[in-house]
Amino acid sequence: MSCLSIPVATQHCLPMSPKSPKRWTTACDPARLNGLIKVDKKMTKKATILDHIGNTPLLKLNHVTDNLGVDIFVKCEFTNPGGSIKDRMALCMIEEAEKRGDLKPGSTIVDQSTGNTGPALSFVGNVKGYPVKIFLPAQLKSAYNSADRVRIARLYGAEVTPIDINEFVDGADQLQGVERAASFVAIRMKQAYDLQQNDPSNWWANQLCNVDNTKAHREFTGQEILEQIDGKIDVWVASVGTGGTLLGVAQTLKEANPELRIAGVVPTDDPRIEWVRSRAIHKALENFGVPKLRFLIEDVLENNVMDKEITVENADAKNMADRLCREEGLYCGMSSGANVVAAIEMAKSMDKGSKIVTVIVDRRDRYSAEYPNEHYVV
Repeated sequence: MSCLSIPVATQHCLPMSPKSPKRWTTACDPARLNGLIKVDKKMTKKATILDHIGNTPLLKLNHVTDNLGVDIFVKCEFTNPGGSIKDRMALCMIEEAEKRGDLKPGSTIVDQSTGNTGPALSFVGNVKGYPVKIFLPAQLKSAYNSADRVRIARLYGAEVTPIDINEFVDGADQLQGVERAASFVAIRMKQAYDLQQNDPSNWWANQLCNVDNTKAHREFTGQEILEQIDGKIDVWVASVGTGGTLLGVAQTLKEANPELRIAGVVPTDDPRIEWVRSRAIHKALENFGVPKLRFLIEDVLENNVMDKEITVENADAKNMADRLCREEGLYCGMSSGANVVAAIEMAKSMDKGSKIVTVIVDRRDRYSAEYPNEHYVV
C-alpha cells in the first residue's frame, strides 16, 4: 500500500504541519496502520533474492475438486522468485557444489535443459556471479524449445546454444522412439561433459543425475509440506521429470506416514522413463564417450517409489491448467494441470477426508508463445 496522494483526512497518514497549506502527504506512520499492512520483519531482512526461494504457499483447491470428498492441496512453486520449482534445485545444487569446492569464483555453470532448469540455473547462477551455458536440442521445436523459456534464460544472462544432433550422429533423422529421445538428451549431456573435461573451471550441474536435486526437495520442500498441513498426508502426486521432486518429497512424507501412497505423472508422449528402463540413455552416452552415470529416475524405479504411474494426455493437462487459471486463480502451466488431473484420479480411490498433495510447478507465461496450443512437457 502506498500513501502517495492520500488525503490527510484519512486516519492512516500523518497530520500535515500547520505551516503547510497542502492537502496531501507522502509520509505514513506505521503505528497508525491499524493492522492493514502486515510486514514480515524476517523477510525484510533477507540478504538477497535467493533467500526468498522456498517457503511457498500451500493452497487447498476449492472448485475443480467439487464433490470428491477428498482434500487436494497444491504447493505453489510458481511463487519462487525465478518463477518455478526448479529454483530450489538450482540453488541446492549450486550451493552444495560451492561447499565441495567444485564451483568457485571464475567457474561457469553448464547443463542441458528443455524446461525450467535452464532459466533457474541462469537466475541463481548469475545472481551468484557465475556465467551459465545451456544446451538445447536444435531439432525439437515449440514445446521442447519454448521461446518463452529460452528468452527467460537469456534475460537472466545464460548463453543458450541449440545442438544439432546431425552434426554428431550419422542417420540421426532415422532414429525412432526411445532410441531417438535418448540420443537427443545424451548428445547435449556430452556437450556439458566435454566442457567440464576440457576445462575444470566449467561445472556440469547434471540435473538428471545430481543427488542434490533430490536433496533440495527432501530437506526443504517436503519439510515445508509437513509443517503446512495438519494431520496425516495420504497421497503425494508429482511429475516424474528428473525424479528429484517426486523422490525427495516422497522420502520426507513417507517417513512421516509409512502408508503414504505415491503417484508419478508422465505425459503420454514422453519416453523418459522408458529410456531409463531400457537403458537406451546409457547406451547412447556410452556411444558418445560419456562415462556411466546413474540417473535419479533409476532410484525411483529400482526402489519402487511409485505406487501408481499415471499417464496424462496433453488435452487433459491443458484443460485442467485452463480450469485452474479460471476457477482457482492459479496462473499455471501444463505440467501443473497434469499433476492435478492425476491427483483427482488418485482421489477417486481414496477414503473420504483423505489428504492429497501435489505441486503447481510454474507460471503460464512460460508457455504463452505457444498459446492457444500449449503442449504438456516436463
